Amino acid sequence: MYKVINRFKENQHDDHIYEVGKPYPAEGKKLVKSRAEYLTKVHPKYGVAFLQEIEEKKPAVKSAPKKVTVEKSDE
Repeated sequence: MYKVINRFKENQHDDHIYEVGKPYPAEGKKLVKSRAEYLTKVHPKYGVAFLQEIEEKKPAVKSAPKKVTVEKSDE
């Protein structure tokens, strides 16, 4: 997953304007990995990168609680 770090117009997404902080690609748009990776590099003409790759947080796997047995004494 990627997020926008500099506003830009994506000519490969029907000139969609991507705003800072928004996810890339926009809903309904196709992710082309090579394009996204290109946009994470500093652009030679504009001197900035447009995207930053972010790690997708995977839900933590919770294990079942351990069963504790308590023994009663006859005292």
